[in-house]
Amino acid sequence: MVAQRNPTFNHLFSLMADLKNPTIVETGTIRIRGEKGLLGDGHSTLKFADYCSKFGGKLYSLDIDPEAIALSSWMVSRKYPNVEVNVIHSDSVAFLESFDEPIDVLYLDSANDANLILNEAKAALGCLHEESIILIDDCFSDEQKTSSMIQKGDLVIPFLEENGWVIVFKKYQVLFVHKDRF
Repeated sequence: MVAQRNPTFNHLFSLMADLKNPTIVETGTIRIRGEKGLLGDGHSTLKFADYCSKFGGKLYSLDIDPEAIALSSWMVSRKYPNVEVNVIHSDSVAFLESFDEPIDVLYLDSANDANLILNEAKAALGCLHEESIILIDDCFSDEQKTSSMIQKGDLVIPFLEENGWVIVFKKYQVLFVHKDRF
């Protein structure tokens, strides 16, 4: 799955080149998957921390799972001790509703729940600006979609498009910028 995300992240990082010390907010963080204790989701946390270590900025990575928070905090502080990374145990919608800083990059990658992703976008809308970038994970799959498999983007993509956001890259993930960015 990581290979499916690389083209989108490459495109995202090229768009971020114009941002000075960006504020990045990510819903969902590093977590263990399966009984074997293998690293599962959340590789983006390390990608964003690495970006901030090279170009500046700060990262807020949110999750409701205390074990994921502990793992992510440990991994990020070990690998990027001098980078401003805030790993926060919180409900993503509640955090975004109370967040009061401009968000330059919003990465929606929490649970595979189309309603939750829509609510996260709605909660963050007031912190987004014309230069903001929105990335949503798990929107498109090569596998046949069944009625029991809801993709994260099913509700949020039409909502964002109705509110002035434009898709600039679409693969497994979808990347949005505001229509007034260019």
